[in-house]
Amino acid sequence: MQPPKQIHAGYSSQKLLASDFIKHRRPFVSIWLLLAIVISYPFVAYPADGGAAPPPAPLLQAGDLIWPKKPGTIIPYNSRPGEADKRDALRWRKEKEAYLNQVRSNPNPSPQERERYAALQKMTYEEFANYYLGGRIPGQPATFGLGDIAVGHVGIIEIIDGKPFVVEAMWGPGVQRLSYADWLQKRPGELFWVGRLKGVPPEKRAAVAQRAAEQIGKPYNFWDFDLEDANGFYCSKLAWLSILQGAGFPPDDDPDPNRVLWYSPKQLIKSKHVELIANPGPYGSR
Repeated sequence: MQPPKQIHAGYSSQKLLASDFIKHRRPFVSIWLLLAIVISYPFVAYPADGGAAPPPAPLLQAGDLIWPKKPGTIIPYNSRPGEADKRDALRWRKEKEAYLNQVRSNPNPSPQERERYAALQKMTYEEFANYYLGGRIPGQPATFGLGDIAVGHVGIIEIIDGKPFVVEAMWGPGVQRLSYADWLQKRPGELFWVGRLKGVPPEKRAAVAQRAAEQIGKPYNFWDFDLEDANGFYCSKLAWLSILQGAGFPPDDDPDPNRVLWYSPKQLIKSKHVELIANPGPYGSR
C-alpha cells in the first residue's frame, strides 16, 4: 500500500492536481471553518442593537462607579436615558441665562462667580458639550488616555442584603436609589463602564455608597458649583462628594469644592484613582 499524499502549507513548490485538492479538501474546509468561528466569536455576545451584556451583578461591589451609554448617541447633560437632541441645547441655554441673571442680581459675587460668569457668558452649547461630555478642561490641551469616550452620567453602586442598587442624581427625581435590575431595565441596549477605587479597602468603598445614599431625596441641581453643598446634586457632583466623605480624598486630588465650572463624569472616569473593571471600549466607536 502506498503512503497517502502529503499536502504541504507551502505547496507552491509542489503541483497538485484538481483531483488531489478535491480528495483532500476536508482538512482545508475544517481549518477555514475553525478560523471563521474564532474570528466571529467576539461579536456573538453583542445584540443586534449594538448593546452588550451588562456587567453581572456578582461583579459589583459597594462604592463602585457605573457609567451608562446607549451606542451611537450623545448623553444629555441632565442624565436622562436616551439621545440628546436640539431640545437639550435649548434647555441648557435657558438654564444658563437664568443662572447668569442670578449672578447679575448678586451685589457681591465671589471671585469664582465672576470667573464663571465670564466663561459662561460666551460659552456655546457645543463648547459646553466638549467640556462636560468630553472632559475637555478649558485652557488645557486635550488628553487621549481613554480615546474618545464621551461620558454624560455616572451612578454609585450600593449593596443591600447582597443585592446591588444604583444611587444616582437624575434630572426630575433628584437623588434616587434603584435596584440594579430595575436600573438596567430603564436602559435597554446600553453599554456600561464600571470603575473601582484603586487601593481603597472595601469598608471605605462601602462608606462611599453610604454617603451617596444619605443624599437620597435631595433635588437635582446642575447649576450648583459648590461640590460640598449638599442642598442639590448632579450625578458626578454626588460621586465627588461621596468619595471625599467616604474614602477620604477628592477623586481629582483637588480639595477645593468651589469650582468655576462643573466636575464632569468624564473627569471622574479619567481619575488616576479609578480602575475600570468593565470596559466595553471607547464610547465614540460604539
